[in-house]
Amino acid sequence: AFPSKNDGYEVNNVTCENGATAEWNIENWGLVNINSNGTKKIKCNIDFKEEVTLVKYLKNLNSEELVEDEYGNLRYIGGNPNNYVSFNNELWRIIGVMKDIENPDGSKESKVKLIRNESIGQYLWDNKPKGTESSTSEYGSNDWSDSALQKVLNEGAYYNRTNGDCPYGVNGATRTCDFTNNGLTEEAKSMISESVWNLGGYNNLNDGTTKKYYEAERGSMVYSGRPIKWSGNVGLIYLSDYGYATSGGLNRNYCLNSSLANWDESTLSDCINNDWLIKTSVQWTLTPYSSGSYSIFVISGAGYGDAGISNVSGGGWPYIVHPVVYLNLNIKIEGENDGTSTSPFVLKAN
Repeated sequence: AFPSKNDGYEVNNVTCENGATAEWNIENWGLVNINSNGTKKIKCNIDFKEEVTLVKYLKNLNSEELVEDEYGNLRYIGGNPNNYVSFNNELWRIIGVMKDIENPDGSKESKVKLIRNESIGQYLWDNKPKGTESSTSEYGSNDWSDSALQKVLNEGAYYNRTNGDCPYGVNGATRTCDFTNNGLTEEAKSMISESVWNLGGYNNLNDGTTKKYYEAERGSMVYSGRPIKWSGNVGLIYLSDYGYATSGGLNRNYCLNSSLANWDESTLSDCINNDWLIKTSVQWTLTPYSSGSYSIFVISGAGYGDAGISNVSGGGWPYIVHPVVYLNLNIKIEGENDGTSTSPFVLKAN
């Protein structure tokens, strides 16, 4: 069958009979500049070569570090898997291939999800003054759709690779933030797929297993009728991303069936020790604590006493920010790098 434009093929060569010539136009997906050399009917052979997209590469990768969860998502697991990628002229890491991610037009497709390896700094999730948009207190709100941090990442200084003001303190206070060297480049933005992010939350810190968080994040449990979805380019990890990233040492299922809040217990220490998404500092997630107006679930790092999910927080405390994006479906992988930090996968836009 003749390949379609979206099948991931490129054209190596076009050869025509009887001295005729033609060229292939990738945008129109057809022959152009046809020179028949005086013949009424010409026949051309088109040599198609399949290009390897990142999605196809990961789906075909035979690795114990890349496993499928019960919802059909492929996820990198372990303490330090080979999931490094060069993106935005810096190191990012592949969370996995997420199934049925919704596009703004309502269509769905599998997308590769990345997280920046290093934090871009410590800022507040939100701190809008009381009465501003969804905020009902000086601590802001836990509605990501109008979060101050969301605006920095999607329309402000980070997204535009400039300097500006970032949320820090209460009641709308800010501090200067400079992303002229580590904000998103135009090339990186061209690779990002605008997507629908689920904003569902959870209301019980103590009984939240990874599966419960995953389903709640895609549910309708939010504070006071706030939105359950948001369309945008840059977000944060979910609690479920963190939970599914563990290899669990000898017993991953034990970790997945235990409350994330209890992972700091000695009997569950392997869950944290074999999870590459744990950091040394407290980091924000996208998952709101639905019983509060401004509380967000955070992941406490090893340098803060009890590691893992140990608290929900708002209230003016700044924590580290690791931007997360989905990639366009047509992003390709080139070269033979192995995904280590010293030999990260190299991406190529179509």
